Amino acid sequence: MESENKPDEASQSERRRDARIVVNVPVEITRTDEPGHEFTERTFVEDVSDFGCRFLIRGTVKKGDTVAIRLLTQDGKSLSDEPVKHFEVMWVARRGSILAVGAQICRGEKLDKTRLLHEAGDPKPPIK
Repeated sequence: MESENKPDEASQSERRRDARIVVNVPVEITRTDEPGHEFTERTFVEDVSDFGCRFLIRGTVKKGDTVAIRLLTQDGKSLSDEPVKHFEVMWVARRGSILAVGAQICRGEKLDKTRLLHEAGDPKPPIK
């Protein structure tokens, strides 16, 4: 698995169109490999904006991949009324044995930041 170079935090924040809010929201990430096998992994969204999110995974993804993200309750149960959202992987950075992934919501879909903040509990202030 090749890791994409992630821009440093300062230059990345200067290019962002919106502030990111630090959260700790449980999600289920589903990705499909080249032969068409689906892999699902439970993890947490670390921060969220109007256009995307950042999360950590143990699996393999690369820039340009599409992943499906389903919001879970704090106790790990699926929210039946919450639809799966599709995101394009914008960058990948290795952190030891896991990958930090920055993803942007796919065109035509909306990210319900309010729902994410509600599931996160007490949100942290935005990062600039």
